[in-house]
Amino acid sequence: MRPRRLVALLAVSPALAGAQGAKLLAKPDAEFAEPFTSVTGIRELRDGRVVTIDVRDKLVQIVDFKGGSATKVGREGSGPGEYALPMRLLPLPGDSSAVFDPLNSRLLVITPDGKAAGFIRMQEAPTGAPGRGFRAGFAPPRFADARGRLYWQGQSIQFREGAPPIEGDSAPILRLDRATQKVDTVAFVRVPKGNVSASGGPGRVQMRVGLSNPFVARDEWGVLPDGRVAVLRSPEYRMDLVGAGRKATVGTPIGYTRLDLTDKHKQQWRDARKNQVAIMMTIDNGQRRASAGPPPTDAPEPSDWPDVLPPFLENSAFPAPNGTIWVARTREAGDETPNFDVLDASGKVVARYELPKGTRLVGVGNGVVYAVRNDEDDLQYLQRYRVQ
Repeated sequence: MRPRRLVALLAVSPALAGAQGAKLLAKPDAEFAEPFTSVTGIRELRDGRVVTIDVRDKLVQIVDFKGGSATKVGREGSGPGEYALPMRLLPLPGDSSAVFDPLNSRLLVITPDGKAAGFIRMQEAPTGAPGRGFRAGFAPPRFADARGRLYWQGQSIQFREGAPPIEGDSAPILRLDRATQKVDTVAFVRVPKGNVSASGGPGRVQMRVGLSNPFVARDEWGVLPDGRVAVLRSPEYRMDLVGAGRKATVGTPIGYTRLDLTDKHKQQWRDARKNQVAIMMTIDNGQRRASAGPPPTDAPEPSDWPDVLPPFLENSAFPAPNGTIWVARTREAGDETPNFDVLDASGKVVARYELPKGTRLVGVGNGVVYAVRNDEDDLQYLQRYRVQ
């Protein structure tokens, strides 16, 4: 097997996000007193406690807003009940949660009482074809439905023996049914060109994934509790709902004001890239080695800057337990007020909200949203806002 080295840039900074006529969620109803370094995900439990992950501190905790306490879950490592890099948090049935750990190629299952309850293993295999086993490859699971099925975006890359990889313009959305261990393709999304750079020759191929222009239009997606996949099309801005048998209900286009891309937008992106985490992975004769650190300093800057911004950027979809999708909208450079369209299952905008200046949405719960604010030392504080 040819060794392959992959590098993915996983943003932990907010997407640049505007909508008119939005209701301001001006004041949180709760803020946790202890700071975080970089909150990348939350999972709300039925009793109001929140499971959190901090990617920079490599920390998983259960936060109790009412009691003002935080309970650490597991510890750093590669053994039972351990994680090397908690990157993403997924809800599972029964108030359990799964912590995606790319460096150990697995997900750690956590019970509501904060105990480790085994792993969901990730088998090393191509991501493009359905089959048996968890074929996540390098792509992290992004969502889970009410049955605990896991969803992730496969790669648009086709590997060829003795030749550079071919990059396609679409990628599959894959689903693992943990009960049967069957993986199937449930939808396809359009992805931007230029996301992959390959170099090297026979015997070793080095690849970097995640290099496409961040402001180029791309589809986004999320999963409703019943397992339907909401695909947000860009730049036309509509939501298609894909159900059983990949049957899609095409939504009505949503009007939006097109904003010019400015040099200030580009500089904001350059500044945000400094806070990203790069996962570097080598696959050699079936053996996987991974490490995490700052992005490569020689990563090229995009040359294909568009003239206008798309309606939303990457990682802008936040599914809610009630079946709606919160969509973070693009905004003018220098506008620090995040705002969101809330879409129902038919793809219609049913509400618009704004968060306070300088905050960042990290998750949606039952009648609430969770955000973080940064203080003058760049420490993050987890907040909860009631949605009315």
